[in-house]
Amino acid sequence: MDILICIDGSNSSVMAATLVSKLGFSPQTRIVILGVSESDGDRDKITTSISQVEIELGQKYSLTSKLRHGFAIEEILEEAIEGKYDLVTVGGGGNQLELLHPFIGATARKLTRKLSTHFLVGRNIPQQIRKILFCIGSITPNNDTLTVGGEWVANLNAQIGLLHVIAKSRDNKKPNGEVNRFANQIVERSIQQLISTGIKSEITSRIREGLVVEEVINELADGGYDLLVVGSHYKSGQDRWQGTLLDDITEQLLNKTSCSMLII
Repeated sequence: MDILICIDGSNSSVMAATLVSKLGFSPQTRIVILGVSESDGDRDKITTSISQVEIELGQKYSLTSKLRHGFAIEEILEEAIEGKYDLVTVGGGGNQLELLHPFIGATARKLTRKLSTHFLVGRNIPQQIRKILFCIGSITPNNDTLTVGGEWVANLNAQIGLLHVIAKSRDNKKPNGEVNRFANQIVERSIQQLISTGIKSEITSRIREGLVVEEVINELADGGYDLLVVGSHYKSGQDRWQGTLLDDITEQLLNKTSCSMLII
């Protein structure tokens, strides 16, 4: 497995490395630390941050450091394409991302939409990842979200939550029996798929009805989760409207959540 950790010189960007270390990837994982310098004045800060990451991860993983100069979005995307990484990761702090400021909102959205690989955002990282929430779509679950995400967290001793949101109807009526049966079938299939990835922890499922983003935020708050796993990106064979909808929902969650996010 190949991971790209993006560093901009801020203290919060080092959170990307902290999260990677806590997720317990295989020691055979190859990690590249990418420092993106947008001006000559930030090179020293970036070099210092890279050294911090090397100290944190160097004893466990094979590390390579790179320094690029230019516009952050372009440099990250170019490196991601050239390196064919399995995961690109950035760090953020508090309730808002601080990486690649001052245009963090636009930058994060562009990375979410333009990256063709999986994307990990680390913020408010606890000492141990104890609770992980998988969010499966309001239409059908994304198999990659469950399979890839499940395999990557299967070795953690973490409680697993599974959330399915039934989109609120326009007439505000409760979903009928057929809708509820379909939702339960999706949840049951998703649980079995997570189990097949090697997850041994108990999986707690929940079905909510309402606005997707609002219900995910509510579930994160109610459950005190450390990591949210969601799906995004258009994939071959997928309905393009559904792909666009997933991207829009993911962008909103990226801006509104305060926990770490793994975007598949």
